[in-house]
Amino acid sequence: KPWVEAVKTRDEQREVQLDFPVGKINILPDYMDNRAELDEVETFLGEIRADKNIEVTRIDITGYASPEGSLKNNEWLASERAKALKNYLVTRVSFPANVYHVQNGEENWEGLLKLLELSDIKDKGEVIAIIKGTEDANVRKSKLKSLDGGKVYRQMLSSLYPRLRKVECSVAYNVRSLTVEEGKQMLETNPRYLSLDEMYHIANSYPQGSPEFRNVFEIAVRTYPNDPVANLNAANIAMGKGDYASAKNYLAKAGNAPEAVHAKGVLSMLTGDLTEAETLLKQAQDMGVKAAAINLEELRKKIEDNAVFDSFNAVK
Repeated sequence: KPWVEAVKTRDEQREVQLDFPVGKINILPDYMDNRAELDEVETFLGEIRADKNIEVTRIDITGYASPEGSLKNNEWLASERAKALKNYLVTRVSFPANVYHVQNGEENWEGLLKLLELSDIKDKGEVIAIIKGTEDANVRKSKLKSLDGGKVYRQMLSSLYPRLRKVECSVAYNVRSLTVEEGKQMLETNPRYLSLDEMYHIANSYPQGSPEFRNVFEIAVRTYPNDPVANLNAANIAMGKGDYASAKNYLAKAGNAPEAVHAKGVLSMLTGDLTEAETLLKQAQDMGVKAAAINLEELRKKIEDNAVFDSFNAVK
């Protein structure tokens, strides 16, 4: 059974691809595609504001600058652009003022690497190597400017750098506790609002092994793909359906809790690795899993049957 979240804290992030003229910090709603970007983030925050299931605790706004010019100036530009978006949103989406927080801005090197990977810019492999292999930002910029007499740098300035001047908006919120019936309605539309414990109770409101029961655990592992309990439950469902390949993948993320060790032993038994199965099932039994003893007895019968079969073939 999964642990119970005392407070269901979630977060969502939106990237606001605002266009700023070089060196400018003011938001110009009618400049380039800014109107559509501003409308999108305003709608996003408005929907969250209207959602009665959640309470927003924090909105972080972080600005990013393209990395030409001095680091100090770029950090100032990025921070001021974030402040400009905050001021714009405060007048349009009525959260308490202390909910909004502006983070220190930075040069958007990570964004540049992502754009380079997708681009057809000349010598991009060398550009990526310079960025990753040069720790000092000023030295990095100097090396980029010198490539092929500055041609590569000028190409990046015109085609990539404008897309690096952006602002990110991250919203943290708490979700209220949901009843089983409320959870069933939320399961298909917004499963992130549900904790694993709530999903567990929803699953157990259905007959064990029923399609509805299995569906809940499959949604759980898609929603929380790295959670050990979600992966263990999904592995057990997969084994019940005979999908041993999926069960193996889930169990790789299920950790080493006694129940997970037991499930790994059962999977080994089902797939014919009887030696591994015996080791794992004995380990699970020593860890206190009662069902391990039953499966060990079944395993011994399999081993005996195999021995009889091998002996019969040898006589023939």
